[in-house]
Amino acid sequence: MMRTLLEATQGGRGAGLARGMLVTASLAAIALLLWFALGMDRGAILSNDIKAVLYPWAPTYPEKPVSGNAVYDPVFQFVPWVRFARGEILSGRLPLWNPHQDGGVPLLGNMISALASPLVWPALLLGIFPGWNLSLLARILLALAGAYAWLKDLGRSRAAASLGAVAFALSGPFIAWIGHPHTAAAAPVPLLLLFARRVARGGGRRDRQALAVTTLLVLAGGHPETQMMAAVLALAVVLVETRQTSQLAAVAASAFTGAGLAAPLLFPFFEYFRLSQARLGTDRMPFTLEPKYLLRFLSYQIEGLNPIEGAASVSAAVLVLVPFGLWAVRRDRWALFWAVVAGCLLAIVYSTPLSRWLVAHTTIYWTRFLLFVPLALGYLAAAGMDVLLERFRRTSPGLARAIPILLVVTAAGELVLGARGLQARTSVRTLSPVTPLVARLAADRDVFRILPLHSFLAANSATDYRFDDVRGYDALAPAGWRRRRAAIGRFTSARDILEPWNLAPGGNGLDFWNVKYLILHPGVPYGPETFRERWGLDLEEVYRGPDGRILENRRVLPRARIVGARGTVRIRERLPMRWRFEANLPAPGALEVANPAFPGWKASVDGRPVAIATAPGDPIEVPLGAGRHEVVISYRPVSFWIGLAVAAVSLAALIFRLPWGAGASNIPR
Repeated sequence: MMRTLLEATQGGRGAGLARGMLVTASLAAIALLLWFALGMDRGAILSNDIKAVLYPWAPTYPEKPVSGNAVYDPVFQFVPWVRFARGEILSGRLPLWNPHQDGGVPLLGNMISALASPLVWPALLLGIFPGWNLSLLARILLALAGAYAWLKDLGRSRAAASLGAVAFALSGPFIAWIGHPHTAAAAPVPLLLLFARRVARGGGRRDRQALAVTTLLVLAGGHPETQMMAAVLALAVVLVETRQTSQLAAVAASAFTGAGLAAPLLFPFFEYFRLSQARLGTDRMPFTLEPKYLLRFLSYQIEGLNPIEGAASVSAAVLVLVPFGLWAVRRDRWALFWAVVAGCLLAIVYSTPLSRWLVAHTTIYWTRFLLFVPLALGYLAAAGMDVLLERFRRTSPGLARAIPILLVVTAAGELVLGARGLQARTSVRTLSPVTPLVARLAADRDVFRILPLHSFLAANSATDYRFDDVRGYDALAPAGWRRRRAAIGRFTSARDILEPWNLAPGGNGLDFWNVKYLILHPGVPYGPETFRERWGLDLEEVYRGPDGRILENRRVLPRARIVGARGTVRIRERLPMRWRFEANLPAPGALEVANPAFPGWKASVDGRPVAIATAPGDPIEVPLGAGRHEVVISYRPVSFWIGLAVAAVSLAALIFRLPWGAGASNIPR
């Protein structure tokens, strides 16, 4: 049923057009089947009903109880980022900065947001309903079509290629992480392997251009660990195929061109990573999977095992054919290659001396290599099917036609049925309802930050309401800010939780960083008097309801203030990437803005640039002379603009340099 663009380009123009129409029709039919088979018509594939047991949503959230196997990262990270970025784009601004988490952090420069990936664009263009499901469906379709094209290019029959494609695109690992950037980066990998191999064998301009574009797609996918693993696989394929130094140079040139196209993402990411806690491995606890998790190859649901971590199903039909694929290693070097790859990946993912050494000496989650095990098993199963079909064609031609169809349909049906129970689903279109507590905060037109205590308003949820939060649930996290934020209290766990008893005595950090409101669960027994007696805070309860309590900090300092002299300052404009102030000083001093500094923030006074000599994480300070001034601070990261320039050069190289030399190749398998 499936054809590929690779096939569609072969032959004459009329034949190519016909094949292209068939490709489109086939993918549309598959998309429609998957849409209904995976239940996407009944709600977003999202564990948003976790909010039914979290505050402030719990008393009024309509979907109860929590259903399915909740995966919370999309709820508290990716969806809020997408929704915020969509709002910025609709307002005519680039989503470069998110002021609502961790005191303010890069957004596009946080590669994990994957905002530049075309696989995320449906959600950016159409909103979460229906864009989120379309984004997930696009990942499956790209993985399916790409794996089919890759297997066909390696000489597998159509039926065998279909089975291998199903084994990868509908596998347990792919579906388990479908809402994460892991799959946005993994979906183009089969095409990366296809074109890397073709260029390594002397492919022509189209292959080199395609390798650059697929490199861009993998890098735009947003998950650095998955990208690193994809690069390892591609490099192994290239080393197996390369016979001449010039071919290796062609692969490198194409890959670097693709990386150059991704420079507007890579340069800001490297800048952020250099200044992040992730660089030090903070809050990262890699692990291995116990051997009992191997049972997950047989079933999505096995009692006692985490249904998400270690998901490995590839279908019984695939597993049955793998031994026949191993039999083919005697005459098929790619069967041997992928058998070795499968063995290495299993040794890295599951508990072995190798995997335990990697966990002990790195901060990488090597278990994510499980995403690519179905790719290796898919090739072996496809090779095994072709071995059997070759025998059946000689003895039972009827079976040779029926068995492939039966195996592909059985594998797809088994994996789809398992996938239906793996992910939760929400039909509630108001993902972050406005509760009375939220409405009370939104009614305050002042500029302020909030500090929800314990798990109240889970970190990054403030982004949905445009509230500035001092917390952030993020794999990177700016190290400078986290260090300065310690004046507020001791935050614990990867979800960035601050318990009431971990508040710093005196409350100076709260005052300094413009934290006007503390928000608590309605059942917390601490009142303003307790906070005053135990921690020396000056709080007043301004809201109490079934959805929580709000305590106002009466000593809070304004976000913008004059230091070193008397004077006044007013905020005239406040946007995510631009603030405009009016300051009046009788003597020289400085404007202090309680926003943590980060590379890319620039200042101007009365239209003249002024240097911000502030370390990352410290409050922004702009020196001022006596008199009335207009001060503007704006986020214009040099890393992003240099990245755009590199991308423009790379695009020119893609168009004008890479096509030089041989034309489209006709490479023997």
